[in-house]
Amino acid sequence: MTLLLQHADYGHLLPAAHSLIEEHADATTAHLIATGAAMEALAKKFGGDTQTWKVAGMLHDLDWDCLDKDYKAHCGDTLDNLLKTIEAPEELLGDIRAHYQAKYGEDYPLDSQLRKCLYCVDELTGFIIAVTLVRPSKKIADVEVKSVKKKLKDKGFAAPVDREQIRACEELLDIELDEFIEITLTAMKGVAQDLGL
Repeated sequence: MTLLLQHADYGHLLPAAHSLIEEHADATTAHLIATGAAMEALAKKFGGDTQTWKVAGMLHDLDWDCLDKDYKAHCGDTLDNLLKTIEAPEELLGDIRAHYQAKYGEDYPLDSQLRKCLYCVDELTGFIIAVTLVRPSKKIADVEVKSVKKKLKDKGFAAPVDREQIRACEELLDIELDEFIEITLTAMKGVAQDLGL
C-alpha cells in the first residue's frame, strides 16, 4: 500500500544540497550522493516528488562527518544548524530525523512513503558501496543483485549494517527485497562517476 501524505516540496533546495555536501561531507560524500539517487528512483516508483525525495536522501547524514561518529548527536543540533543555512523547512529536518528511528522514532514516525523509503534505503546504499569496494575492479558496474544478496547473508561482512532495516522494505514498502536492491543498485550505477565507483 502506498502512503503519500501531503508533503512539502523542497526540490528547489537541490543546488543548495550539493553545496552543503561539498562544504561539510568527506567520508560520507559517496553515501549521500548514492542515497539521493536511490531516493529519486524510489520517488518514481512510488509517485513522490523526485527532487524533494532526492534532497532528503542527499542530506540525511550531512552532519555525520562533523560529529566524529557520535551517534547520540546524529541528526541533532548540528544538522539543524546546517539546514538553517539554506532555510530548509522543518519538514525536511523531520523527514531526516525519521530515518534514525532508534533515537527519533517516537517524535518522527515513519508516517509517509518518503520516510519509509529513506529508512530502508539508508543502510542499503552504504552496504552496496561496501560490496563494490571488495570487488577486484572496485566498479559498481560489476555488482549484481545476487552478489548483494549473498553478502547480506554473510553477517561478518559489513557487520554494523542493520540487515533488518534493509529487509523492512518488504513490510514497509510492500516490495520484494530483490526489487528494492535492483532499484537502488540501478540508481547508484547511474551516478557511478560521482561516487568514484
